[in-house]
Amino acid sequence: MTLGQIVQDAITELREWHDENSSADEPHDRIFEIADGSVPVYTHDLLRLAADNCHLATDEPELGPANGSNFDGTHSPVNIIAANVYEHIEAALWTAWQEMLDEEEADDDAA
Repeated sequence: MTLGQIVQDAITELREWHDENSSADEPHDRIFEIADGSVPVYTHDLLRLAADNCHLATDEPELGPANGSNFDGTHSPVNIIAANVYEHIEAALWTAWQEMLDEEEADDDAA
């Protein structure tokens, strides 16, 4: 699993949700759920992602270390990596959401 694959899977999930809920204009909760559910929970997987993407282990996450059912919120490397993975996925989902809106607008203009 690569960070790129995780992001692509998350975007696919967002697109599917959007297609099923085409009138949805408030994706905040769904983007949070998808990003949160896309973060690997196993230490081995997180460390492998960080080995391939050094910034995941060296950047300070805006939200602080991961905290929740799978993470304890301490400033451990794994929690920092998990938080950076989450932030990366979330940012990609917001970009994808805007692209979906732009596509809809272009389709409406063409019609």
